[in-house]
Amino acid sequence: MTKRQNQEERSRQTQARVTQATIECILAKGIRATSTVDVARLAGVSRGALVHQYPSKTLLMQAALEDLLSREVESVREMAVSVKAGELNFDSLLKALHEHFKGDMYMVTLEYLTNARTDPAIMEVLVPLAAKFNESLEQIWEQLVASSEHSSHQNRVALNATLCMMRGMGAQSIWRDDPELYRDMLLFWKETLIKLGFSASDEERRGPT
Repeated sequence: MTKRQNQEERSRQTQARVTQATIECILAKGIRATSTVDVARLAGVSRGALVHQYPSKTLLMQAALEDLLSREVESVREMAVSVKAGELNFDSLLKALHEHFKGDMYMVTLEYLTNARTDPAIMEVLVPLAAKFNESLEQIWEQLVASSEHSSHQNRVALNATLCMMRGMGAQSIWRDDPELYRDMLLFWKETLIKLGFSASDEERRGPT
């Protein structure tokens, strides 16, 4: 490995530590209360090294958001692999989404969502990455619920209604710790989707021949 390659690798490692530390700080205290000094301390780097990589807090917040949502998209890709391997079905997908939207990563995303409303720089980064995340989920959803009963538009509406419900449950969990209620809501929504025909592909409904 050349000297330049060593420097590039060290730079990538520093960036990874810094973005992860940024996400952890945001989770602990929110975006507005997070400072570059906090992040540098948690990442174990000097503030000078951090500022060299990210000259402003805005650039740091953008980089952390991009890293966060890129990992979210990668998690969706892993779901797609599981679908193709027959390891993930409709019921498992709903449970996986529920876990996703009540976890730490979603809480960090909520911080970005509230800030994006008044910060155009954050919104500019958020929109294309969030769209990519949703598009990836739509592809998986189509594989699981494809049916002659529904158009692609109806499938898309069903997915986005599901995502909106999951996000709402995740947001409500901040002030209401009621696992039994959320479990029953998830069951209610699953049964509703099944009654509407969004439960499985035609082949799965027919069963083995």
